[in-house]
Amino acid sequence: MKKNKFKPGKRITIFFIFFAGLFFLLGLWQIERGQAKTVIINQFDSNLKKDPEYLDKESKKWERVSVEGTWDSSKQILIDNVIYNGVAGYKVITPLKIKNSGDMILVDRGWIKRSKFREDIPNISIPENNVIVSGVLELPELGLVLSDDLVTKEWPKISQTKSPSVLLKEYDEGTYDLILLADPLLENSLEYIKITPTNMMPSKHYGYSAQWFLMFFVLCLMYVWYGYKRNEK
Repeated sequence: MKKNKFKPGKRITIFFIFFAGLFFLLGLWQIERGQAKTVIINQFDSNLKKDPEYLDKESKKWERVSVEGTWDSSKQILIDNVIYNGVAGYKVITPLKIKNSGDMILVDRGWIKRSKFREDIPNISIPENNVIVSGVLELPELGLVLSDDLVTKEWPKISQTKSPSVLLKEYDEGTYDLILLADPLLENSLEYIKITPTNMMPSKHYGYSAQWFLMFFVLCLMYVWYGYKRNEK
């Protein structure tokens, strides 16, 4: 019996090289992303354990800070469509005028349940007294938006995004480009929703990586099988 030779053909070989290389590189890319997310999460968890430092211009995303100032209850913003435990509601963003400064920072005071009728704004009133607020600095992304009308006209305004690039346009005062997520122990805080530094955990990236490598392995087997099968007599 004549032994089959491995001759898959030029076109199939080109197809194999392209897609096998693509699958393998995508697998490596997902591993790198998983490792990068692990570093971010570890750094974030480490920052949460630190004592807060007083806010300044050098403060960065995910740092724990504290700041003293006065609430401005007249210019609050509600972030729409925030689901918590299966219930629709808002995140409440309240400006804090920083003591001995002309600047202010937007503070996320927490989540509040939406009223039965959307046109009824929930009670978000807060005394305009002097407070010290501590928490974590965050920089939310714009995310997917389906309309150019992201913020309503009247105060308190309702926004479709928590991105500072949108919210800061609603204020004339000098404002930090980071949002301070207030600690749950803050007086006048609302329902606290813990933030995560990434929307996809490392384990998911590693799962995607395994899928790409599996596709690479299957393609290799199919290429070898076809190379011999094609030349059977």
